Amino acid sequence: MAPVLEVAIFSFNRGAWLANCVESVQRNIPQARLRIHDDNSDDPHTLAVLAGMADFVVRAGPAGAADHGGLYANMQRALETAQGDFVLFLQDDMQIVRPVAADEIAAIAGIFDSDPRLGFLAPIFMKGERMKRYRRKLTPDDALRLYQPAPHAAPPITYIDTALAHVGRLREAGWRFRPSEAQNVAQALDLFGPMPFLAEPFSFFCPEVPIFRNRRQSLAARLASRIAGEGVKAFHDMTPGAVRAFKTRALNVWPVAEDFLTPTDPRVRRPFVYKDVKARWWLNALHRLEKALRR
Repeated sequence: MAPVLEVAIFSFNRGAWLANCVESVQRNIPQARLRIHDDNSDDPHTLAVLAGMADFVVRAGPAGAADHGGLYANMQRALETAQGDFVLFLQDDMQIVRPVAADEIAAIAGIFDSDPRLGFLAPIFMKGERMKRYRRKLTPDDALRLYQPAPHAAPPITYIDTALAHVGRLREAGWRFRPSEAQNVAQALDLFGPMPFLAEPFSFFCPEVPIFRNRRQSLAARLASRIAGEGVKAFHDMTPGAVRAFKTRALNVWPVAEDFLTPTDPRVRRPFVYKDVKARWWLNALHRLEKALRR
């Protein structure tokens, strides 16, 4: 039986980005089982988007209802209710940037089968700003088309919030999502082996998105949203020719997002920034000042 991929998208008050994310999954991985885990959005536009996707929504509450518990509580719910062999965790500001064929999902199953200690795979393009770390921590594996954890790079990379997870192994190991990424990194180090990165990733973060902290926006974030508007700074899907070249390249050409992905808005900053306040120096300065004052 062919392996089943489930896609779990985590959403809060970013309706336009959620719609872009969902459409990218439906366009590029139509065979996947799709579920949206909304954390009680109360923005009217987001609620309208969710209403139009009701068949996929797992836990969207009415406006004014209690907080559902945040990202990690919803990730735990996604793991507990998953019906696929693997679950891809996506956030609403992400996008699937190229088609993912059934044979690629079968190849992912083969990678998991080759290592019983493997709980997570990274399917995401690499951020240009982090390439020094990636080159230090990972090494190309041409045979398996992976970037494997480097033998002497301690501690190894074990987990990211936007990973592909082996559902059965996480359940068997008693995995429960902890309240922070750092705690989940430590748990993954204890329960599983290091996490490889796919040489041909297919997901990434849209740049310059609205940010929330504890479900609220700073003044700088609210100003940035007004300036940027509701337009999603998405990516063009990779063309068939670009995908062929990508899949046959030498692995000394690392999958850096800025090198392979083209934003639909040519004004997007390079290297990419992922919070809209960082697109303008004065908004970023105001945001940092607000954070300092709140401390």
